[in-house]
Order: sequence, then structure tokens, then C-alpha cells
Amino acid sequence: MKIEAVKATPVTIGFTEPEIWSQGVRHGVTAIVVEVITDCGIVGIGESVPAPSPEVTLAAIGSTTRLILGKDPRQIHQRWLEMQSMGGWCSFPYVGNGALAGVEIALWDILGKSLNAPVHALLGGAIRSRVPIMGFVQHTTPEKIERDAREMAAKGYTTLYTKVGLDMTRDLAAAGALRRGGGPEVQLRVDANEAWTPGTALRMAHALKPYDLQYIEQPIRMRNLRELAELRRRSPIPIAANQSSWLNWDIADILAMGAADVIMSDPWQAGGIANFQRAAALCETAGLPLVYHSFAPLSIATRAAMQVVCVSPVCMFAHQTYNHMLADDVVVEAVRIDQGHIAVSDAPGLGVALDHEKLGKYHEAYLQQGYASAYLREGTGSGTSFSLPNQ
Repeated sequence: MKIEAVKATPVTIGFTEPEIWSQGVRHGVTAIVVEVITDCGIVGIGESVPAPSPEVTLAAIGSTTRLILGKDPRQIHQRWLEMQSMGGWCSFPYVGNGALAGVEIALWDILGKSLNAPVHALLGGAIRSRVPIMGFVQHTTPEKIERDAREMAAKGYTTLYTKVGLDMTRDLAAAGALRRGGGPEVQLRVDANEAWTPGTALRMAHALKPYDLQYIEQPIRMRNLRELAELRRRSPIPIAANQSSWLNWDIADILAMGAADVIMSDPWQAGGIANFQRAAALCETAGLPLVYHSFAPLSIATRAAMQVVCVSPVCMFAHQTYNHMLADDVVVEAVRIDQGHIAVSDAPGLGVALDHEKLGKYHEAYLQQGYASAYLREGTGSGTSFSLPNQ
């Protein structure tokens, strides 16, 4: 089997409601859909993260295509080494991982399809048939937060989450509303996205203690590991590292310094399905939980992450997705969240099939509306009617 072509298609799809966080507002998601085409008719499907922009991601994918054309897609580790090392992206892993992971994911899809087996069977076999998902409650007014939290708890979500780092008074009101709406049995999380100084983070941790949080995600700057370790030692609430644990060697540093109680990663930060499983192995060795972090992907990326999450013992906590916020998708059967869980697919490969009509529709939306940036500072559009500037 040989790789004949690699196709990368940017798409933009709206959210049903805006995502509000400390660095801006996002009204939809832009993703790069990757298709790896083989000479035997099997097409692998993957998804890349457009960071820092779709143009950069598309260029990264295009720059490495020549390195793998004509080669066996089932030799996944060798193809990854060629793209990362021969392509030079090992020196720029933050961009390279997010871009090239989409190709690596598509190679796993090809391998699974060629063997008529789900990818998780090739990773050792699923230990859970359903994966718990956290409910994402937007940071709006306390009244709406409480109402949305109550509705999500009624739908079966056992973990609820909201963004903080906007304003101390608003953040505390949001946490209180989340607890009132979710009730005493629901796990709560907040994510500051690096918005606080170490002193503010410690102050906020003590102020948030009455709400019995499962953890605070990335309270301070990602590179400040010494302060993160000190915060973890002094905080009454567990600390989760996401941006700080971007790369697998970052996870090793965090574990060595005792800088977090929970590690958050994904196949795009780590660099593919294989490296995401290695991240889980690091956490398992250290005895820390690993939570899947989401860049707001489509069903392709969610299914890819589930392959690792369902086989890894340390992935027992609820995980992050945005699928319930997407106005549409580009696959025939989109991911469904039922009673706060995603069912693990046993279909060959990733278990997804492209809807080419929708792929074309949302590629056109990308061409017309541009990149759905997460850093917009104004606008309240929602659904598929949002308008984004070309970037």
C-alpha cells in the first residue's frame, strides 16, 4: 500500500452560542480536514488544528507531503519521523505537532480500515465502552450560569466547567452559580487560561474553596513551572496543567517538579495518537490523571482522541469536547453526547466517514468568512450566522 496524495481542506463552522474566555470571544471553529489517499482505495481521515493560523498549518502540511508520498501509510512511526525530523518541524513542535497530527491520525485511520479494526484495538483494546464528558457552561450572568448548569446536570453530566480569569467578583459569582445549578454531587472545574499572577491565583484558590472544585485549570503562565509547583503546594484546590503540559517533555518536567495534580493534553499538543498515548503512559507512571483537552474540534478529532482515552487507565475523569456547541459537522454521523458520555465506536479506523457535501459547504464558509479566531474582543453572533473577519 502506498500514499498517493494528501489533501487538506480548511472549514469554518459556527457555534450555537459564543465561547467566552479570558482572552476573547469565539463564535465558531476553523479546522483543517486531512485526507490521506492510498493506491488501494483506502482514504484515511484526520484533523489538524489551525494554530497559529490556517495558512501556517496548511503550509506545514504541504511542506511535508513530499516526504511521505509513495510510502507505506501503515508504517506510522516512520512516517511521523520523516515529517517531523526530515521536515524540520522537530524544532518548531508547537506548530508542527498541531499541523502534522492530522496526517498521523489519518494514517491510523488507514491502518484500522486495512485491518478491519478500530484504532483502539490496535492500541491495546478499550477498557471502557463509554467516555465521560464535562459540561461546558459559558461564563455569562450568574442567573444564566445557574440555569444552564441545572439543565446540564439534568442531562446526565456529572462534571461541569466554566471559564474564569475575567474579573475576580464575576469569577466568584460564576463559581457559586455553577455550584447552585449543578448541585452538591456534581464535580466542578474552572479554567483561568493563564490569566492570573501567582499571587492572584493563590488568593482565588482560597476564595473558591467553598465551592469544592475538582481542580483549577492553568491558573498562571504556562512557562512559570516553579511558581506553578509552589502554587500547587499552597493551594487548597488541586491544580491542572494544560498549556504548561503542551509537549510530552513538558509533562516530564511537570512531573519532576511536582507542579500539577492533573495533566491535560491531546493528540495535537502531543503530536498525534501515538504521542498522546505516550503522554498517558507518563501520567500512569507518575500516578496522575490525564484529561483530554479540546481545541474545539469536529467529530473527526473527537473520535481520534477517544481512541486513546478509552484504552488508558489514567483517563478516568470527564473529558473536554465542544461537540455539543457545534451548529453542524462534516461527517455522516456526528459525535453524540448521551447522558454526559460518548460511546466508543467499534467501527474500523476512527469510525468516521466524511459528508463531502458538508465538507464543501463549510470550506466555502471558510473562504467567505475566514478563520474563526478565539481572540475576538467584540461581537455576539451565534450559530451559522456569525460573521468573522478574513485573516
